[in-house]
Amino acid sequence: MSLRPIPSGGVKCSERLQAVARWVPAGATVADIGADHAHLLIHLVLRERIKKGVAGELNKGPYENARSQVERSGLSERIEVRRGDGLSVLKEGEADVIVIAGMGGALIASILDRGRKKLSGVRRLVLQPNTGGERVRQWLRQNGWVPVGESLVEEGGTLYEIIAAERGENEALYRQPPATEEQLLLLGPLLWKEKHPLLTKRWLQELAARERILDRVRAGRTEEAARRAAQLEQEIAQWRRLRKWLFEENP
Repeated sequence: MSLRPIPSGGVKCSERLQAVARWVPAGATVADIGADHAHLLIHLVLRERIKKGVAGELNKGPYENARSQVERSGLSERIEVRRGDGLSVLKEGEADVIVIAGMGGALIASILDRGRKKLSGVRRLVLQPNTGGERVRQWLRQNGWVPVGESLVEEGGTLYEIIAAERGENEALYRQPPATEEQLLLLGPLLWKEKHPLLTKRWLQELAARERILDRVRAGRTEEAARRAAQLEQEIAQWRRLRKWLFEENP
């Protein structure tokens, strides 16, 4: 039986959120924590990708924005908008998939840590940190979750990374020479393994950031500044060693 089209309410899903949506398994019940205007859940429901959605927002303005967008899209029966802090908006076992997108990595890790009881029954986390992706990967690694997919998307000149994780362990992911464990946490072990087309740009950003810090530190005249400069020089040498592997053509 064909389904009648559902009005979109003028919602346009950004490239970043479309990239996040690709990691959401079909037929799931999805909680989007920090849903903002609920564009992701609306996008997924309109394409009949998910059964239902829960949009969680802490602050009044974004909560009301999300509720208004859902109502205008005619999807109030499929998407429930709730106000609350992090995973507190969920009942235990209610969601198959949890999405947390558009926040810093430290905040994402904190939300997961404070709401770990609500992760019962969750089969996939889809996480999109704006910064600090290594903090997210550290949390996953320490709490029995393993990346099963990673991607990079560029929007408005900014690179965004997406990490899809499921329960399990795979320490071999973080042992991929010539990259160090620390570098793999920063760059993404699956992005490295698959040599993602945007990974070189990501590597250049990490290298340039360290070189800028080194320039500032070298201006200092203290012993501490000299020690820090020596440490940064070693780090930069490690990052430069990745160049050959990154620029090799895939076999």
